[in-house]
Amino acid sequence: MSQKALVLAVVLAALVAPQVTNAQSPRNMMVELKFGPYYPNIDKEFSSKQPFSEVFGTSQRLMSKFEYDYEFFTGFGALAVGGSIGYSQFKGHGLLATGEKSSDTTKLHLLPLSLDLIYRFDWLWQRHKVPFVVYAKGGIDCYVWWVTNGVGDISKSSDGKKGRGATFGGHVSLGAAFVLNSLAPGMAQTFDVEMGVNTTLLFAEYVFSWIDDFGSKKSWDLGSRTFLVGIAFEF
Repeated sequence: MSQKALVLAVVLAALVAPQVTNAQSPRNMMVELKFGPYYPNIDKEFSSKQPFSEVFGTSQRLMSKFEYDYEFFTGFGALAVGGSIGYSQFKGHGLLATGEKSSDTTKLHLLPLSLDLIYRFDWLWQRHKVPFVVYAKGGIDCYVWWVTNGVGDISKSSDGKKGRGATFGGHVSLGAAFVLNSLAPGMAQTFDVEMGVNTTLLFAEYVFSWIDDFGSKKSWDLGSRTFLVGIAFEF
């Protein structure tokens, strides 16, 4: 290759490279990892006794969740459908017939499953690079739960019924996110090129849920009012 041809190739590469580097990958899905405090509304059903707090105490426990969203519209904001799975656990001591606490431990395990319809108003970021996104979610839930004894077996009631089941309900969430791309655009572009991550966000959301088999008097109310914080990656 002649010297002139080599110089021309270098100039063309310099002109083309910024266009390739600054291009964003397509986006049609988002994953979230989030955490927050959780305490069910079980005792609100009772006027005098507080059976849940007597066994498990009054402290909130950690709720961890993973969510996957598919974005089917990305015009003026983004519309998506999503699903999530979570986990939380309460540990305590059962009550004896005398009302005193037993020395044996018991655990309540909860596995919340959710389906969501989501709207994210990210137009300001996508068009004007204002690094804030607000969003709303609503959907249906199924909380799979089981109670174990001190040796890890499923507990049984006095009539022989196993302590496990599933309770259905719904939820509404409102949230706000900060776009981390705005703090380090070069790093964000590298992340996009190498991993396909279009946008990275830190977020917080308030969640109101009613998990009581839609008002059934025979079901626990596992719903709550709480908040979750986490990190999201848009691909």
